Amino acid sequence: MPKIIFEINYDIKPAKREDYLELIQNLKSKITSSSNKNFSVYENKKGSNNFSEIYLCESEEEYESIDDNQDESTVEITERLFTEFIKDGKCTYYTKYEL
Repeated sequence: MPKIIFEINYDIKPAKREDYLELIQNLKSKITSSSNKNFSVYENKKGSNNFSEIYLCESEEEYESIDDNQDESTVEITERLFTEFIKDGKCTYYTKYEL
């Protein structure tokens, strides 16, 4: 079975950078401690305040279950990201399958 990378890419509001960094670390801790999900966050150094959340999934089933079993606080953090931090509320999503 091929591995799958699911990427969420967005720009954040520059004035909210420090608060974003704190919130995204909280989200990362919650996701990685409460599940077996391989989740990382990266910053594009060429585009200031451009970030990517990356899930590395071992199977199609794991990919399909990314949203399953999220606790209430994880959902709240994700909603805050979209409403308070992400510039214009715009994200791009990529799903990449290993060859």
